[in-house]
Amino acid sequence: MTTPLHDRAGATDAPGALRVCHIVATTEGAVWVFEQLRDLRDRFGHDVTVILNGRKGKLVDRFEAAGIRVLDSDFEFLNSADLLALPKKIWALARILRRERFDVVQTHLFHSMVIGRLAAWLADVPVRLAMIAGPFHLEAYTPRWIDGSTQWMETALIPSCEFSRTLYRSMGVADRRLHVIYYGPDDSKFDPAGHVAADLRGDYGWPADTPLIGMVAYFYPELGVNRWTPPVAQGRSIKSQAELIQAMPAILAQHPNAKLLLIGSGWEEGGRAYLAKMEALVASLGLGNSIKFTGFRTDIPAVLKGLDVAVQASVSENLGGTIEGLLMECPMVATRCGGLVDSVIDGRTGVLVTPSDPADLARGIVTLLRDRDTARQLGGNGRQLMLEKFTLRRTVDALDALYRSRAAKAGAGYWLPRSAWRAFAGCFVCAYLAGRYWFVDLRLLPALDAGWRPWHLSRLRVLAARLKYTLRRFATAQAETAAPAAHDVPHNEQFTSVAVAPRVVVADPPKADPFAGLKTAARMRLYRFYAFVGRLKLGWGLRQRASDMMKGTLRRLAPPWNSASPDAQDALGNAPFRTMATPRRIVMAHPPKVDPFAGLKTAARMRLYRFYAFVGRRKLGWGLRRRAKDMVRRTLRL
Repeated sequence: MTTPLHDRAGATDAPGALRVCHIVATTEGAVWVFEQLRDLRDRFGHDVTVILNGRKGKLVDRFEAAGIRVLDSDFEFLNSADLLALPKKIWALARILRRERFDVVQTHLFHSMVIGRLAAWLADVPVRLAMIAGPFHLEAYTPRWIDGSTQWMETALIPSCEFSRTLYRSMGVADRRLHVIYYGPDDSKFDPAGHVAADLRGDYGWPADTPLIGMVAYFYPELGVNRWTPPVAQGRSIKSQAELIQAMPAILAQHPNAKLLLIGSGWEEGGRAYLAKMEALVASLGLGNSIKFTGFRTDIPAVLKGLDVAVQASVSENLGGTIEGLLMECPMVATRCGGLVDSVIDGRTGVLVTPSDPADLARGIVTLLRDRDTARQLGGNGRQLMLEKFTLRRTVDALDALYRSRAAKAGAGYWLPRSAWRAFAGCFVCAYLAGRYWFVDLRLLPALDAGWRPWHLSRLRVLAARLKYTLRRFATAQAETAAPAAHDVPHNEQFTSVAVAPRVVVADPPKADPFAGLKTAARMRLYRFYAFVGRLKLGWGLRQRASDMMKGTLRRLAPPWNSASPDAQDALGNAPFRTMATPRRIVMAHPPKVDPFAGLKTAARMRLYRFYAFVGRRKLGWGLRRRAKDMVRRTLRL
């Protein structure tokens, strides 16, 4: 069931038309969002709207020039301080969605996906979709668990490459909710018959037969080492122009007159800094005559037609610029990562190489430069495959079919009681996301990276126990010293009967081992070492559960301390006409309590350490224990 269209500019009366809204957190680039909405309106009659994170930018101008309505909302989520403002941003966007009553809401890019997902679920939008721009956030720890914790709010997910679908499957998402739809470009703009090759060789005064290699990509900033970035991309720029520059010496060794063009400008300040770094790298390698930086160009189809080999050397990528290059029948070399393997099929539409490997990248480029006929054939095969699966028309057809199928199964939506219940449940969802991010991602994991370990607290407990024992012994000694000496009661020894104790003869008194404590301590240290390895393998919960169970058992079995034996009370009774020795009175302020279960506790602790040690020995091998034992024995003999 769909909502009737409002009478306004851009609305149509096409049969089965839906009110579609796309949400994307940018005002620059993202031309694919504009092309999708334009064709959904022009070809299928849908009433389309876009929500951006601002009202100024080239993307805003593009939409307004095409007559597509633009709304704005706040999607900023850059640091931990934004956690407090996150519910407010979700609520504001949800109010916009409830006011507009869209049939379909589709999000792009991670920040707008998370906030738009929560807002659309809260507003009870009938069909909620997320089109995944690439596998980047699914390969990083923090955005992966955030996406995985909220993906159930979507009606369906739209991975834009097979690798992204595989990652969602590994997160437990059912196949029926996954629909692969590629971000296809407008193929009419990339037709070799409609473009003349750019005279790149003439621009730099190179001969007409100069082998020309090119990469069309922005210079993006070098990414930080954090959990928002995939491990493979940490500390480097995602497009990896550095690897292509480092591969040039090996290429020049076989093709001395080959040239490399790096087409693109720096993306914001960080990208410009990386571009300057690459220029310095070229100068340090002495490749200034072989590598040129062209800057930003608008004639990309003509540039691609003038290249002998196009390269995409990314370390994490969706489809990159491979579709445009193959549509122009340009021979392609790409790294084996992300969605690049969907468009560049090794040996069929191009050559695949290992990411972050300049030597293998040079091998792939040299392969195409050496055999020009094979390279042209691969380019032709690539264009045929792109026209079959990777064009804008295919993308919009698939989106329209998905919208209609999901809308037919969805209810009317925007039911106020359901939104009220979701608002209540959403508080717990937001609390979980904020709590886990603040405690685990910002506190616990950085502490573990810095070397902190939970078992380090056991050292503090040992020191506290030793201090407590020392203070107790000191207090007991002070009490015994301060107690007054007891004096004998005067009596006549003539009438006193003296009790004579029987003589006990011990044939061979047992010899005390002076090294017993040292042996026990050494054994405990060895078990602690093995137990450390065993706990790493088994986890920490087992020891805690065993400790809690033992403490509970000891509390139930411990006898009351204030009970006294009847025989001990009668021992000092006064019977008539009985003559007895008066015992010396000993006064103690606070007699120390003896724990009758001390031995049991030690034995249980030893058993637990033996169990952990068994696991640790199996992991480390048995020779280590034997060598440590022999060393302790030799030490004790000394």
